[in-house]
Amino acid sequence: MKRYAATASVLVALAATSPAFAVVPVVFGTSWDGPSQTLQVILDSRYGAGHIHVETDYIGAHPGDIDPWFWVGDPLHPSSAYLVKEVAGNANRNTLCWYEENGTKPVFPGNGVVFAGPAGAGAMTVIVFDRPMERFGFLLLPNAGLGVTNAPPGELFFTNRFYNDIGPNGSGALHPPTDGDVQALVYDVSPWAGPNTWAVCFEDCDSGAMPGPPRVAQTDNDFNDLVFEVTALGATPTARMSIGALKALYRH
Repeated sequence: MKRYAATASVLVALAATSPAFAVVPVVFGTSWDGPSQTLQVILDSRYGAGHIHVETDYIGAHPGDIDPWFWVGDPLHPSSAYLVKEVAGNANRNTLCWYEENGTKPVFPGNGVVFAGPAGAGAMTVIVFDRPMERFGFLLLPNAGLGVTNAPPGELFFTNRFYNDIGPNGSGALHPPTDGDVQALVYDVSPWAGPNTWAVCFEDCDSGAMPGPPRVAQTDNDFNDLVFEVTALGATPTARMSIGALKALYRH
């Protein structure tokens, strides 16, 4: 299934308005969906066992990684496109949207719906941008907007963690990081999925709670609830910007 939405340029890298370059700790839990549906199993199945370690290879896990993360279009091309392809969804009531990253917290539906809940694995959307250096990210509306524990109706989760609240329902951090909950993990899967490709993995419960068993804890922090790929169409490996070059763009 293909769908089309308005968006921007050939993907070069991810960056932030005023990015930091420090380790972002993530507290993982045991998936409530069972051992066959963990994020590690999903990524092993798609990219090969041993290539990605979900707890240590997400962007933000290493010193020098950019935080927060968002996508930046090619500065040399006025128009280009991104393919967004759903890999797995363990909840069919989540809605994924994209938004322009301009420093203002987006509201639903951002700049457009990418996938509605029932889309399912294999669904594809092409986002086309009409100007270079467009910056964008993704937001998730959990449970069709009906709300989940610690996320009342209408609350959104963002790839830019600084738009997420701090702790369960914004009540204060119970675990690191203490300055914005991580609701989505991003992995560079270019070596196994083609140039300029990232896997984005959302948790659809409020990850600021302490993970634990079902009916006991309020989240499992398994980040497998919606998994999708973002690929710059027509990009080549040389079009990607190194971390060093990206840092240079933001030096003052």
